[in-house]
Amino acid sequence: MSKILLKNGRILDPETNRDEIADVLIVDDKISKIGKIEPENGTNTIDVTGKLVIPGIVDLHVHLRDMEQTDKETVETGTKAARKGGVTTVLCMPNTVPRLDNEKTIKRYLELIKDARVDVHIAGAISKGLNGHELADLGSYHELGIKFITDDGSDIDDEKLLEQAYKKAKELGLIVMTHPEVYTIASNGVVNEGKVSKKLNVPGQPNEKEWKAVERGIRLALKVGTRAHFTHLSTKESVDFIRKAKKTSNLITCDVTPHHFSLTEDEVLKLDGQAKVNPPLRTEADRLALIEAIKDGTVDAIVTDHAPHTDEDKPDNLKRSAFGFSELEISLPLTLTELYKNQKIKLMDVIRLMTINPAKLANLRVGRLQEGFPADITIIDLSTEKTINRNEFVSKGKNTPFHGKPLIGWPVMTVVKGMIFY
Repeated sequence: MSKILLKNGRILDPETNRDEIADVLIVDDKISKIGKIEPENGTNTIDVTGKLVIPGIVDLHVHLRDMEQTDKETVETGTKAARKGGVTTVLCMPNTVPRLDNEKTIKRYLELIKDARVDVHIAGAISKGLNGHELADLGSYHELGIKFITDDGSDIDDEKLLEQAYKKAKELGLIVMTHPEVYTIASNGVVNEGKVSKKLNVPGQPNEKEWKAVERGIRLALKVGTRAHFTHLSTKESVDFIRKAKKTSNLITCDVTPHHFSLTEDEVLKLDGQAKVNPPLRTEADRLALIEAIKDGTVDAIVTDHAPHTDEDKPDNLKRSAFGFSELEISLPLTLTELYKNQKIKLMDVIRLMTINPAKLANLRVGRLQEGFPADITIIDLSTEKTINRNEFVSKGKNTPFHGKPLIGWPVMTVVKGMIFY
C-alpha cells in the first residue's frame, strides 16, 4: 500500500465548489481523505503550500497519431506531453492512419494505449474512412468502450447520412461530436476570410463554413431527439446558435480551444504557417464572442485539439503548411492567463471547464477532487510567470503560435492514478 500526503494546498473542486486550504491523502490510486491530516510513518509527504490543487484536467479532443504517423506523435510522447501539462484524461480522435473506423484497427489502438502515461479514451469514426459516404459499423463500438463518434477533420455534408448517424447514435447510446464544416463552402480556404486573406492573397474560410454546419447539426439532432456535441467552435454565429438551442434543449453542448479565445487572424501575418489551424483563427469580434459564451455558460468545455506535426509539415508557406497546433503541454497556462488573469473570470469557473464539465459530458468518473475518486490531480503554481519555449515540448510536435509568450498558471506536479510526476 502506497500513501502520499499533499500538505497545505489550496483545494479547488468545481463539482462541490470546495475552495479551502487543506491536505489530501492518497492511498494507492484513490483519494482517501481531504482535510487536516497528520502524516504517518511510511507516508510520502509533500508540502504544496501556496499551490493550487485541482482535479486532473480532462481534454476531450486530442490527436495522438501513432501507427503510421509516428513521426508526428506516438501514444507515449503524446500522453507524456499531456501529463506534463497537467492533463490526466484524454479523448483521442479517429482520424489516425489507418482510421479508427473498424473493430480490427480500434483493437490495435487499444493495445497501444495500454502503456499510455494518462487515461486514454477513443472516439470512433462516424463513417467508413471518414469519407462521409457510408456509416461505419457503429454497433461494434459499445463493446470496444467507445462513447463518442466523430469524423473529426471533416464533417458529413450528406444530411440523410448525418440524420441516420444521429438516429443510430440515439439507438446505441453514442454521442455525435461534430467538427462543424460545410465542405462545399471555400473547400480550399487556408485562413479566415477577411483582411488577412485579402492582404496575403490566399483563399479564406468565411464564418458561414462553420456556422451553417452548426445550424444543420442542431436541427437534425433536435429532430431525432439525441445528444450532439460541437467541437472547437470559432465564430460568433456558431455560439449564438448553441446559446439559442440551449434555451429549449439540454441535448446540445459545445467546446472551444485556448487558441481560438486567445488569438486572432493577425497572428498569420506574423507567423505564417505556424498560425494555420482549422477552423482558422478568426477576428477579434469572434474571439470576444467566444469569451462571452464562456462567461454566460454557453460553452461547456475547453479542449486543445492537440494536433502535432513535424517541422517539415509546418513550413513558412500557408498553402503547404498543415493545419494544427501542439497544445497539450500549454493549455492550462494559456487558459488561466487569458480567462482568469486577463478576462477576470472566476478561477473556479475556469477550472470547471477543464475538469468536471468534460468529465460529465463523457460520463467519466474523473474530474473530481473528492474522497473515494481516482487520484488524478494537478498542482499549479499560479504566481510564477514563465515563457513558452517550443524546444522544451515533450510532444514530438513543436508547432505552436505561442512560442515566446509569457504565461501564468503552470502545472508543477501531476498525479495520475496515485503516481506522482513532476
